[in-house]
Amino acid sequence: MLQEIRHTQIESFLLKQKAAKASELAAILDVSIDTVRRDLEMLEKKGIVKRVHGGAVLKQKENNVLNKLFEEREVANLQEKQSIASFAVELIEEGQAIALNGGTTTAELAKVIVNKFQRLTIITNDLRIVSILSTNKQFNIILTGGFYNSEEFTLYGPQCEAVLSNLNIDTAFITVNGLSIQDGLTDFRIHEVGVIQTILARTKNKIVIADTSKFETSSLMTICPLQDIDMVITDYHIPQELIDQYNNHQIRVLHSNES
Repeated sequence: MLQEIRHTQIESFLLKQKAAKASELAAILDVSIDTVRRDLEMLEKKGIVKRVHGGAVLKQKENNVLNKLFEEREVANLQEKQSIASFAVELIEEGQAIALNGGTTTAELAKVIVNKFQRLTIITNDLRIVSILSTNKQFNIILTGGFYNSEEFTLYGPQCEAVLSNLNIDTAFITVNGLSIQDGLTDFRIHEVGVIQTILARTKNKIVIADTSKFETSSLMTICPLQDIDMVITDYHIPQELIDQYNNHQIRVLHSNES
């Protein structure tokens, strides 16, 4: 089993159980205890777990974003997400190849895109986004392969990332669970992290779309520093002081108007 897959499975198990014995993880992964110990050592260095005698526990970060169900996130800050979508769509040009990773804010953007454009190639790992976009028969829609996450309605894993790694993307709109100057982009959706990282590596114009509640919060796993993206688009609630703070760190923040 590949190291990255083992790490993902360990993190997924700890996210649910909060703690695990090394022997327990070795049995689940069908590897030696020494291999598990090396994996836990690497995950501890990344700040994901804390090793304890005989195993590990999930490391809790300050300001940690709670892993809310998709249905809860779908209705949370809906007006703000819709205003972000209406603003972000103006950055798309007819004929482009764009990517939308899985998420509730990117789903709102898809609803705006479907009625505004005729010639787009759209890459996504989100089945709900495909369903929204499929009403426009002129779109070229690329749905990644991979394993199915029934809680998030998304695809993930090596097959998913392999498809993405062969594409050249003009603009990507990325939604995450947290962003902060200190920790960068973070997410509790373990399976989504590799997907986002692969999209960013293949994209010219990298845009994060996130409502104000996501700012200066941190979630379980780090995706990348904020300096790796081109801009953040948020809603009209963001304080000017926070915009100035991000601008001082060379991070461009734009916001939508109140609807």
